[in-house]
Amino acid sequence: MMARLAAERLAILRRQRERVEATKAETVSLRRFAESPRFCNLTLSPLIAAIMDAAEGIRPDTIGDDECARCFGCTLAELPCKRSYTIAVRAGGRGGKTSRLVAVQSIYAAWTVALPTIAKGEEAVSLIIAPDLKQSGHALQFVRGYIDNSPELSAAKVGESADCVHIRRPHDGAVVVIMVRAASRGGRGGRAFTLVSAALDEACFFRDESSGIVNDAEMYRAVVPRIVPGGWCWLASTPWVAGTGLLEDMIGKNWGTHENCLCVVAPTRSLNPTWDPDGSIEANMRATDPDNADREIDAVPMVAGSAQFFDGSALKSAIDVDRSASLSPVPGAMYGSGGDFAFKRNSSAQAIVWREQRPTVRDGPPSLPHFHLVTLDEQRPEKGMPLRPSAVVDSFAAVLTEYGVGEVGADSHERAEVSSEFDRHNVTVVAIPEGVTGKAETYTLVRTLFREGRLHLPENPRLNRQLQDVVGKPMPGGGLSISSPHKADGSHGDLVSALVAAVWMAVRATPPRRNRLYMIGKPEISW
Repeated sequence: MMARLAAERLAILRRQRERVEATKAETVSLRRFAESPRFCNLTLSPLIAAIMDAAEGIRPDTIGDDECARCFGCTLAELPCKRSYTIAVRAGGRGGKTSRLVAVQSIYAAWTVALPTIAKGEEAVSLIIAPDLKQSGHALQFVRGYIDNSPELSAAKVGESADCVHIRRPHDGAVVVIMVRAASRGGRGGRAFTLVSAALDEACFFRDESSGIVNDAEMYRAVVPRIVPGGWCWLASTPWVAGTGLLEDMIGKNWGTHENCLCVVAPTRSLNPTWDPDGSIEANMRATDPDNADREIDAVPMVAGSAQFFDGSALKSAIDVDRSASLSPVPGAMYGSGGDFAFKRNSSAQAIVWREQRPTVRDGPPSLPHFHLVTLDEQRPEKGMPLRPSAVVDSFAAVLTEYGVGEVGADSHERAEVSSEFDRHNVTVVAIPEGVTGKAETYTLVRTLFREGRLHLPENPRLNRQLQDVVGKPMPGGGLSISSPHKADGSHGDLVSALVAAVWMAVRATPPRRNRLYMIGKPEISW
């Protein structure tokens, strides 16, 4: 009996040792941890695998010298042969920067980094910092998914909450928390922790919205002294403006040499070759918004000072100084009208745009339409005397009737109130795309028409100033936030908003029917 029990205990101990050895073998590197079915069970792209290997001083074997030169700025033989303390990755969107790099390395560090000096009862932290809570929650979703789908990691999970997951490491019993935080002024989100890893996800967008102060360097300075020996710090982001921010500074000083940090420039298709397999998304982005395509696909930051949304040279070319401010109505013409309505502090404005379909050259490709601002009206409130919606609408509706326009495009601001007023004139208020995505879509359309020389304006200094004031701010994860400043004269890009809405409506204009000079057509009509 005793011999049998002893044999069973030996067999149990042997299996435990085999399990520990197998775990050690599969966690000897970040790449093995990512690929192991016991842990993250990922199929990595060649560049993702190369970044993981290079971060640990392992010579990558998944890419050649040409790809290494494009993404690391040096040959394979020139990459560092020791583990890097800081890794800086400027990445294209949809390449797996957060899901494949930030999330995986955070779990790996939590699982493997030695903690010989941690106090009894103290929990070390593997920290992910993002620009805001929504973005940090996105990263944590990937962390939870890997842990819950891994037999090893799920068995080690001992707790979780809205912003963290706790795991107990079987080899030393230490509890490590994988935690997410939003970037904050003064680096507060990264203080008071013992860190095995700190990942600054979308670091180019760490800025205090109230002050506009960039706080990526503050976050970095806060976390670096708190990382234990054997830990590391990752900065990964889609780019913003060249030469602006900590990530751009690190890449500018270390790309190709990797003296103080490992630096990578990784376009979307290099990170994720399966993205957009038929090329339709990329083709549309490059045709409609080439600046955003450069940033989001090629990982190329915008030129410093290019936060101005509309190109100055394109605006100048669009203005005909010899043209009258208004063009007379033309029977049968296709018009689109848009408005921006406000009554207390800001102006109300209405624009009408003519869609001119130019004849096609014989045997040539179909000609694209041109768009002309034919009239622009603005009414401004006086101090202590807000505008009356009924009076504003009566004035604007008279102009619409003159041009035979039966619909006006507007966003949700004051739309309900003006809709009832326009009903008295048999004019329908049509919703245009709004929100951050919708506004970017409509403004990008107008910018493209300016660049292609197909949007024509009369001389109007007030409109021109407002167009020059429009700012496009890239957002973490892609997209643009479009804004206009509040001016002392009470304007807030009102003329621009009306113009953009009118162009959007004119793009969708169709030939007149039933004695109406303006109708809304299908959205797929060419522009």
